[in-house]
Amino acid sequence: MVNWQDPAEIQRDAVVFAKLLFALFGLYVWELFMTCDFEWSLITKRRPFRLPLIFFFLCRYCMLVALIGLLAGLSITTRVDCKALFTFNSWTGNMSILCASTSLMLRTIALWNRKLSVVIPLGILCVAHWALLYRGMFNVEAEWSEEAKACMVTAANPSLLNSTFFFTMGFDFVILAFTAVALFLKHSARTDLWRLLIQDGLGYFVISFTCNCIPAVLAALDLNPIMNVIATIPAATITAIASCRAVIRLLEFSSAEVYVQGKSGLVSRGHITTRPEIHVTTEHITMGEFDPSRSPSDDNTVGRKSGVKFPASRTDSPYSSDDKITL
Repeated sequence: MVNWQDPAEIQRDAVVFAKLLFALFGLYVWELFMTCDFEWSLITKRRPFRLPLIFFFLCRYCMLVALIGLLAGLSITTRVDCKALFTFNSWTGNMSILCASTSLMLRTIALWNRKLSVVIPLGILCVAHWALLYRGMFNVEAEWSEEAKACMVTAANPSLLNSTFFFTMGFDFVILAFTAVALFLKHSARTDLWRLLIQDGLGYFVISFTCNCIPAVLAALDLNPIMNVIATIPAATITAIASCRAVIRLLEFSSAEVYVQGKSGLVSRGHITTRPEIHVTTEHITMGEFDPSRSPSDDNTVGRKSGVKFPASRTDSPYSSDDKITL
């Protein structure tokens, strides 16, 4: 059986942790690159900026800063203040988790039209979540290792880590429950938006629950300081990606317009856009309607009656009666 407290085993776990961080950093940078159109739409003002997006951007970029800080702590070769560095990394990582849950909570509150019976319980849970994770920001102890020439985690409170993970899972479940009740009772129509909210809400909860279960189990086992925190960064990274994707998908769905052409204009999601039309009415005049015995002055009279003068060489019209040209 593996002796998890053996220094050699701890060193091997630290190497695995470092490689995992580099892989997660590459994954997260790729995710930012693939979804950078969202930021560009805000910069170019194609999409209006709203205050709830503050939590979206905090979640999105605090996770990036946390990964950079962790890689810096593992890559530097000169002595630094490891405790301050890991406290900063814990702050940015926990802020990403907090903002991910808060963004989805605000969406749920909007579905309930800001009813106090929903705002108050969710607000109390949100405040408790913030307080607990802020306490967890100072949970990890790290020191400089002369042998490894890097910062090493020396202590972490497993019980506080467990409380953090299980409370996060419980809070996300409550958000999912409120969202589902709002959609099934208040919005019974099975629209595309209804399906999107159900799929994203359920998908986010499954991802968050799965990702937080692994570090919670490892923290409960308390194998060694490295193993207690080795799964926390993957959980935070994947949770941040899932939350940001849910926000982006919802805003892109809201701004997208599907048009159905009708006689009166364009019908889009939620509103009708009037479409200008030009009606062109023409008359057919064939050679059979001209009497050879009539004089040219009579032909001009025919043209004046219809409002259009038709030369003798052009008797066919390209339009049928009462055609429409829509611009």
